[in-house]
Amino acid sequence: MNTSQMNRKSLKISSLVFVILLLSFSVIAGCSSGSGKSKEDDKGQIKEIHFVAAQYNDETEPVLRKLVAGFEEENPGVKVKLEVVGWDMIEQKVNTMVTTHQTPDILNLHQFISFKEDDLLLPMDELISPELKEKFYESLYDVGVMDSKVYALPFGATIRALFYNKDLFEKAGVSEPPATWDELIQTSKKIKEATGIDGFGLPMTTFEGQAYFSYFIWGNGGAWKKDGEWVLNSPENVEAVEFLADLVHKHKITNPEPTAINRDELHKVFGAGKLGMMISPNYLTAILKSEAPDLNYDLGAIPVKEGIAPINLGVQDFMMVFKSVKHKEEVGKFLEYFYEDKNYEAFMVSQGFLPGTKTVGASMSEKDPQVKEFVEQLPLAKFYPLTDPKFAEMRLEVIHAVQKVLLKEATAQEALDEVQSKAIK
Repeated sequence: MNTSQMNRKSLKISSLVFVILLLSFSVIAGCSSGSGKSKEDDKGQIKEIHFVAAQYNDETEPVLRKLVAGFEEENPGVKVKLEVVGWDMIEQKVNTMVTTHQTPDILNLHQFISFKEDDLLLPMDELISPELKEKFYESLYDVGVMDSKVYALPFGATIRALFYNKDLFEKAGVSEPPATWDELIQTSKKIKEATGIDGFGLPMTTFEGQAYFSYFIWGNGGAWKKDGEWVLNSPENVEAVEFLADLVHKHKITNPEPTAINRDELHKVFGAGKLGMMISPNYLTAILKSEAPDLNYDLGAIPVKEGIAPINLGVQDFMMVFKSVKHKEEVGKFLEYFYEDKNYEAFMVSQGFLPGTKTVGASMSEKDPQVKEFVEQLPLAKFYPLTDPKFAEMRLEVIHAVQKVLLKEATAQEALDEVQSKAIK
């Protein structure tokens, strides 16, 4: 074999070896690629939960993200997609999600009835344990019950109280907060005469105006509904609205334009020491601690007409799950984790809410006497008729009716007759 032949043979052998090596590499790479695909498949097995929550304050999102991180750490196969949305946008966002068939798995909102009426909600009975169910205050839990099933769990609650400025009371020679309507008038007059400051705050706008309507109709033995029927123009309700108008026009003891200032704006007036009294949620205590730490104030019961039993208003937001949920078991685990005492209490404290569970209520009460006063009111609270699909509409109609009376555009009877006719259509 000559040198040329040997070189050609060596070249063929080298080429053959190269091809074999290349094929071997391809097989190995193919196996490696297959392994990568397996990892991608594993990644696809992660179960995602979509949770949309309302933003209550600057701490809402940080605290919820910490809670979500803890849940994910305990449940490595589950990912929680958390969206925290401001109150000015959340209803619009959720409505868009519903109309485009992209509903979240879990939603925190102030109402659930419209989703229930559209048959979009999953009964919570299918998701939560009997042990968790037993932890809730019955008065709060029952608000979410329809057709013998619970469609919305208590998320957080507020209770109302009469906040009063102790320094203004002292200047007016008053030692105790008013318990009756007559005492409310007399105390407010004394504050006005002694200090020139309005005695009682009355915010009648679309932002919580229905609360003030409720305080006074309930404080007169009235109601939104009775025996399942709307009774908005009952004699008790008419008299209550007439009383509100008298506070403004006859006695002149309130802020002069009740239809032009909302509750949160009035909070600032009270915090500045420029208002004698106002009825407000328990979380005003946290606001005052932060924004008006030197304000000398205390709390009293909501005034009622002489002879009427004490009343209070409970307001709660809800946690609900949509039928479109893909991972029911994981959603159930998240709900159980959210309502674990240490997790739920941390969130309630950060938001200034009262809890929906008795265990956390007892814990928070033990740590804060002021919280204890509010928590003790939870089992006694009255609630808006949230399970009636017409309530969202009637809430606004009632506010506009009272506004007409306060603006002298209609009598209380005329305004409530009109709104009652809309309620029973």
